[in-house]
This record gives sequence, C-alpha cells and structure tokens, in this order.
Amino acid sequence: MRRTALALLAVLALAAPVRAQEPDLGDAKVSHNRAVIVNTDWLAVHLDSGVVVVHVGRDDAAFRAGHVPGARFLAMSAVAASVNGIPNEFPAVAQLTASFRTLGIGDRARVVIYGDDPGILAARTWTALDILGHGGRASVLDGGLVKWRAENRPVETTARPVTPAPFTARWRADRVVSAAWVRAHLRDSTVAFIDARVADQYSGAVEPPCPPAPQECHQLPPARRGHLPGAGNVFWMNQLVPAENSVFRTMHYLHEDLWVPAGADRAPVKTVVVYCRTGMQASHAYLAARYIGYHDVRIYDGSLFEWAYLPAAQYPLVTGQP
Repeated sequence: MRRTALALLAVLALAAPVRAQEPDLGDAKVSHNRAVIVNTDWLAVHLDSGVVVVHVGRDDAAFRAGHVPGARFLAMSAVAASVNGIPNEFPAVAQLTASFRTLGIGDRARVVIYGDDPGILAARTWTALDILGHGGRASVLDGGLVKWRAENRPVETTARPVTPAPFTARWRADRVVSAAWVRAHLRDSTVAFIDARVADQYSGAVEPPCPPAPQECHQLPPARRGHLPGAGNVFWMNQLVPAENSVFRTMHYLHEDLWVPAGADRAPVKTVVVYCRTGMQASHAYLAARYIGYHDVRIYDGSLFEWAYLPAAQYPLVTGQP
C-alpha cells in the first residue's frame, strides 16, 4: 500500500511540473496553463525521474558542444520544412509522427524542450506537440540552455542511445488555419489576429536583412508589407527578459501589458490567431497564448510569406501602427 501511494505521488509530481498559483487579478477570460513553462530548478530535481529532455537546433553543433544530461537532439527541420514553396511549415502529420517516434518520447513521458536560440525553436516544437495532441505533457524550459549553463548546472557532450517508441498523433486540424480561413474571418469580431513580429515590421516600415548563406531569405515584396487588417501586435521577444537569460516575463505582465492591449480580450473575441512572416515567431506567440490560457488559439502557419503572394484585392495588407 505504501509503495502504491509513493508511486502515485511521483506520477502526480511529474504531471504538474510547476506549483499551482492563485490566478492574477483581471484574468476573467483566461485560465492560466502554467505547466507550459518549467524552470531550471524543477528540471534539475526531476532530471532522473523519467523526464525526456529535447534539445532543438538547426544542426547538432551546439548539442555536441554541451547539452542538458540525457537530452535528445531534434533537428529544426523536423518541425519546420518548406511545403509547396512556403518556408517553415509543419511537415505532414505522418512525417511529424515519425520524427517524434524516432526521438523516443513515447505517449506518456513528461517532455521538457529547449533550443539553441532564445526560445523560438523550443516554442515551435512545443506547438507541434500541442497540435499533435501532446501539449498537456510537454513544457518549455524557461531560459533554456543559456540559463542552465549560467547556473553552473551539469552538461554532457555525448549523445546517449535513443530507442524509438510508439507515438500516437491526435492531430488538432482546427489549430492550424489556412489563408482561405483567415480571409473568411478578417471581419469576424470573434477572432483576434495577433502579429508576432517587431513593431517596425508589423507597420511595414522595414524588413529584416537577409541572413548569411546558406540560410534562405524570406523578405516580403515591398508592395506587400504591413499586417493583416485589424491585427494586433505582440512582438515575441517583448515576452522575455533578456537580462535574465530570456526567461518569460510574469504572467500578469504577459496578459495585462501585452495581450490585452493587442485586443485578445475584446468582449466578442473567442478565437486568437497568431501569425508572423513564416510561422516561426508565431509559434512563440502560440506558446505564450496557450500559457496565458486563451481557450481557442490557432496558428496561421503560412503567415505573410504565403499571404503576400496571393492576389492583393482578396488578401489585403495594411501599413502603419494601430
């Protein structure tokens, strides 16, 4: 009996990776999903308790240089691929399923994700798992490997053997919207569109320079810059505190100072749709919206790189600040 009780307590501890907290004031429209984010203290305590840690990168160079002990490497291409000429799309469900099966995360283990960057790669992977029906057991490591290293926690440079494990996809098709869906809902007062790019790109004033080769350049054509009509703006990096290793800001700040002013809590709104240029920054916004606790969050994965090449009369963009 005692063993059974102890086993149950262990399972419950993994199922709820952060201590429950009282909701912040003014959060009537949301129910915070705090388990989406875990901190380094929690991971250090549970690292040997069956948690699967995933390190995401464009390549495995940073992983080989040092990773959280036992972490498994996942290439960014597993969750962001070119599809029909549109960059950084989710691969087909079968391909996503195969990648997570090969990674060996199974169907039940608690998963903690971090990436090589300040947060987009981990957010993209969490979003993929959420849309596959596994977001409830996955979390992103707040501050990632940078914070883990800054705290002098252990790392290792060799990859441990990984055994593939069955992975069941429960694809939530409603959480990924198409250009046609967006067009049909542009004037729908129950839908809030949120642009995750920096303000100057949202306004159409600037486009970021192309990255060094061999990375692809995803600039929008000059005549097709700006944002979706009526869209609000939450720059994904404004949700982080760079001086503290890119950890998330407080829940209250995220909700009341960023998402409420962007229009996500307007009285008629029931659905929040995030987008950016190619879907990557939008993945971080999707993660944050689910963390805050919006009940119906969706991602326009094709984002403006798809929208900008569709007929302007039917697929409009506007410039300027709201």
